[in-house]
Amino acid sequence: MLLPRSPEQSHVSQTYRPDVDGLRAVAVIAVVLCHAGFSRFSGGFTGVDVFFAISGFVVTTSILSDLVRREFSFRTFYARRARRLAPALYLVLAATMAFSLLFSFPDDSFRLAKNVLAVATMTSNIYLSKQTGYFDAKAADQPLLHTWSLSVEEQFYVVLPVLLYSLHTKARRWLVPAVMLLAVGSMAWAIVASHKDLPGSYYFAQYRAFEFLAGSLLAFGEYGRNGKRRWYWDAVFALGLAIVLFGVFGFSATAQFPGLGALVPCGGAIATMFAGRRSTLADKLLSNGAAVYVGRISYPMYLWHWPIFFALRRFELASTTGYLAAIAVTVMLSVLTYRYVEGPARRSRTTIGRTLGAFLVLPIVASGVIAGTAKLSDGFLFAYPQKIRNDVHWSGDALFDMPRGKRCWSQIQVTDERACTVGDQTSRDKAILWGDSHAYHLILFFDRLGKDKHLAVHDVGFTLCPPIENEPPKPGDVSLLPDHLKCVDHDKAVMAYALSHPDVSTVFMAAAWQNYLNAATAPAAAPNGHGFMPGQLEAELTSTIGKLLASGKHVVLMDDVPMIPMNLINCNFNNDLLFPVRRHACQFDASIAREQHEPIQAMLKRLVKRFPEVNVMHTYDVPCSEETCALDFDGLPIYRYDDYHHLSAAGSSLLYDHYNRKHPGEAEAILGRAAR
Repeated sequence: MLLPRSPEQSHVSQTYRPDVDGLRAVAVIAVVLCHAGFSRFSGGFTGVDVFFAISGFVVTTSILSDLVRREFSFRTFYARRARRLAPALYLVLAATMAFSLLFSFPDDSFRLAKNVLAVATMTSNIYLSKQTGYFDAKAADQPLLHTWSLSVEEQFYVVLPVLLYSLHTKARRWLVPAVMLLAVGSMAWAIVASHKDLPGSYYFAQYRAFEFLAGSLLAFGEYGRNGKRRWYWDAVFALGLAIVLFGVFGFSATAQFPGLGALVPCGGAIATMFAGRRSTLADKLLSNGAAVYVGRISYPMYLWHWPIFFALRRFELASTTGYLAAIAVTVMLSVLTYRYVEGPARRSRTTIGRTLGAFLVLPIVASGVIAGTAKLSDGFLFAYPQKIRNDVHWSGDALFDMPRGKRCWSQIQVTDERACTVGDQTSRDKAILWGDSHAYHLILFFDRLGKDKHLAVHDVGFTLCPPIENEPPKPGDVSLLPDHLKCVDHDKAVMAYALSHPDVSTVFMAAAWQNYLNAATAPAAAPNGHGFMPGQLEAELTSTIGKLLASGKHVVLMDDVPMIPMNLINCNFNNDLLFPVRRHACQFDASIAREQHEPIQAMLKRLVKRFPEVNVMHTYDVPCSEETCALDFDGLPIYRYDDYHHLSAAGSSLLYDHYNRKHPGEAEAILGRAAR
């Protein structure tokens, strides 16, 4: 998104194009209204494609003009880009970082610092491709999501001058054919990528290059186009603008991007610019004062709008009125940025070397320092209140990241028996804890249980792997296949280990049972995401438990913990911030937990009825009273940060105390029975 240049600043041999500024206005308004959630502008994201075509046209025109006059300089070119793009960009990045430190959590600040570094190194599109899809629901949680397009554009600026300079000086007659071939190749590649739904294809420059190069091809034929009647130029202009608006109003997230769908906004922009200089309609619609001014501030508008919308959502003010107010703030900040930041930077007479140092080298170094500090300080934890520091200490990935977790969690074979044993490690009374992450997140619970009851508990947890001997042959969700295949081998290894070790007296079985239950009924019955048919989990548990009991093992089923409503994730953390967005009561209706647990409880009761010697350890209702379920134990968060169902380290450890209060004597009765 290039900033407009006045005729005096122009390095192009042609006159200033107010219609291009007007087209920028159309593009930025479309993007902003789309991101604000106005459904009539569902295709407003195509405004970015319009910007790409404009950039290709304007930058190519500028480079060609300098090449023809033999005045082109790479240093001068990149210094102009830096003056144009960097000041406003780094102002917005600094403001966003400050907001995060005041109103977001340490993990968020760490992720943001990494994104800032990616922006500075022109790789934000690559970074974001690994975080979220552009149209995914969680994309709204990325405060710098919009910077993907800036990195794509900057990558184009790195390559285009080299390409044009090389062809113009060494093989001028191949200039247009080569650019045309590259454009066609990029478009074909983008179409294939969109059809195959390749991960990250929306963000990558190789799939967007044809949009810029279409603008470049227009620039090649920009000179000497006259001789047509006025109605011809008006018709072409009207058609082009109509095509752009068709994309804005007619497209949605289901459109093929960046494949065939991108041809609509890109083609419309090319037609609009092709005719705009000679069309009376363009003078009226795009070259009027209002349109031109919005075009002039389009770059800061694009920069500011998404972080402001992010803040709006963070403050839970995302309504129509809220977004309209946010748009007004965006415009105000854009005007101020254009006048007091961009203007002085463009007019600066600083030397090229100092410009490149100040706007390219220094930001990279500063961003690297910020990202490094964030990593070393757990997301600038030193800047947060003591209560947040306590929350982070007990939450986050503490359970899964501690040294024993890295050695013991998700190992296919049962190894490191001593290192992976918690509780009373000297006890001759041994047990195994078998299941998925909902077994492993109980590890501190079992550490305290084992030390209290003189039991050595060897954990053999594996991700997405319920405690059964025979897994379904394949999952319904193909993305789970790699872990599933390992899980098949893991469960067989655990079963063999349990049966071959007579010193293992007890098998604790735990899982996120609801993940594997399948409530479908005929004729709609089909495998669920983990590959289980209706009734299959219970059947496999029956088979597995039967074999364990036959070998003399005592089986204890854990009935899990509640999953909290999504809107209450991080509730405790939010309340403990220095500037909490809005304080919430961190609890939810117990009827929600009871409804969740009903099918699990029914299955466990049937298993106990079939095998009376099996016990159930009732942890599910521990955080709950008859009316509500709490999200904290003794002021510390029960659940991990940014997680709605895994226990934090505090939750895992304190669950033991609260379990004994809720069900006094149950653990003694269960383990005493095992000893008999």
